[in-house]
Amino acid sequence: MRYALAALLAVAVPLPACPMFVEFFPDPTDVADGEGEYVEIRLDDFRAESLLVSLDLKAPLAFPFPRSANRVALVHDSTACPARDSLACGLLGTYTLPNSRESVWILRSGTCTDSVTIPAPKPGKALQRVGETDEWAFTAGTFGVADPDYELGIRDCGIRLDGAEWREGVGWALRGFLGGCDSSGAMFEVLDLGSAGGWRREEVSLSGRFGLEAVAKGSAWVRIALPGDAAPSNDSVDRFLVAEGMSPVALTEIHHCPSEPEPEWVEVYNRSRYALPLSRLRFCGRGGLWGRPADSLRPYESVLVTKDSAELREFLGFRDVRIVQTSMGILNNVSGSLSLCLDSVAVDSAAWTKNTVTCPSGFNPLYARAENTPGYQRPGGKQALEEPFAYKLSSRVVSRRGGPLRVSVESESELLLRLLDSTGHAVWSERIGPMSTSWHEVPAAERCGIGVCYVSMSVGAFEKVVGIVVRP
Repeated sequence: MRYALAALLAVAVPLPACPMFVEFFPDPTDVADGEGEYVEIRLDDFRAESLLVSLDLKAPLAFPFPRSANRVALVHDSTACPARDSLACGLLGTYTLPNSRESVWILRSGTCTDSVTIPAPKPGKALQRVGETDEWAFTAGTFGVADPDYELGIRDCGIRLDGAEWREGVGWALRGFLGGCDSSGAMFEVLDLGSAGGWRREEVSLSGRFGLEAVAKGSAWVRIALPGDAAPSNDSVDRFLVAEGMSPVALTEIHHCPSEPEPEWVEVYNRSRYALPLSRLRFCGRGGLWGRPADSLRPYESVLVTKDSAELREFLGFRDVRIVQTSMGILNNVSGSLSLCLDSVAVDSAAWTKNTVTCPSGFNPLYARAENTPGYQRPGGKQALEEPFAYKLSSRVVSRRGGPLRVSVESESELLLRLLDSTGHAVWSERIGPMSTSWHEVPAAERCGIGVCYVSMSVGAFEKVVGIVVRP
C-alpha cells in the first residue's frame, strides 16, 4: 500500500517545464536594429548543460545553461542586459532578426526541443507567445521579464488605477484594483506640483478594489509600487494628474509660419517647481520622443521643439537656448491647432487662424499676441503657476562708507543668490536653503566697482535680476 501511495505521489509531482521561446523583438524603431533586437527564452526550473539556438537552419548559437536565472535574453549589446539574478543574457553574434519576413527558430536543451515559426514583424512591436501555443501576438515589449497578459503559471500581483477625481481643497480621490492577488502592501508617493514640499511617502495596505487620497493643491505626480514579482510591468502606477487650469507645463510660443529658411518651432515651458521627465512630453497625436528617460525639463525652464534643430540653432545665432528635435509634422499656416501631452494626458492646447497673427510671426497662446522671444519668458507674466520666492532689499543704493547691502528671500525651494558686475558676470554667490527668513549680506561695496551692478535670485531656471547702485 505504501508503495502504491508513493507511486501516486510521484505521478502528482509536476516535472520542470522545458525551455521555450516567449518573446521576439525584430524591428525596433527608436534605436538601430543592432541595439534594440532581442530574443527571450523562459526556463522556469529546468536545468541542463547547455542551450542551443538556431535561426533558419543556420549554425546554432551555443550557451552554457545559467545556474540561477529563470529567463534568458539574447541581445547584440551586453550592456543592454539588466543586472538581475533572474535574468541571464547571451549574445546574438552575427544573427540578425528578419524584419520583413517570417522566420523559423529552434531551441534545444537536454532532451527538450522548441521549434517556432515567427510571423513577419511590425515596426516597433514585439511578438509575444500566447500561453504555450504556437500563436503570437503583436504587443509592447517586456524585455527580460514575464508578460502577465500572455504567459501562464507566473507569480503575479498587479495594480491598476481606473479613476482619479479632483476635489477642490482636498486633492485627488484615486480608485483602483488589484489583480492576481487578494491583498498587498504598497509604497504610495505623491508630489504636489503646486507646492515645494517634495515627495510624500507612506506605506499602505491594499485589497481588492481600493481607494486612496492624494493630498495636493492642484496637479500632482502619483506613484504606487507593489513588491516586485515575476511580472514587474504591472507592479506599479506612475501617473501625472492634471487639474483644470493648473497644468505644470504650457505652450508659450508657436511659430507656425516663419520666414524661410527658419523651421517651424514651438516653445514649451515648465512652470512648476520640479524637474519633469522630457521623454514623457510630446505633442498629442504627432511626433516622437523628446529625449531619453534620464532627460528632464528643469523647473521654470523653456525648451524649443522643432523638426530641424541644426537649422533652428543656426537661424537663432545663439546657443544658450535648449532645443530638441522631433518629427512634429507640419503646422498649418492659415489655421490649425496643437495639443501638448504629458504621458497620455492633454495638459495644454492652442489654436490659430489667419487673424491670430500676421505671418511671418509667432504668437504666445497665453496672451494671444505676437511674440518672438525664443527660450525666454515675460517677466511677471502668467507663465508660472506662481513665483517661487518673494524678496526684499535693504536698499537699492549702497555706499562704500555705509552699511552692507542686505537681502531677505522667502522661498520654499533652495535659492541661488548672486552678485553680478556691470557686465553681468558673477562676482559672488551663495546658496540659501528653503524656508529661510533671515537677512543675507551681499558684498556689493567690496566686489563691485562704483556704478551699477545687479543682484540675481534664481530657483531652477526662474531668475529675477535687480539693479543696484554703488556710490563712493
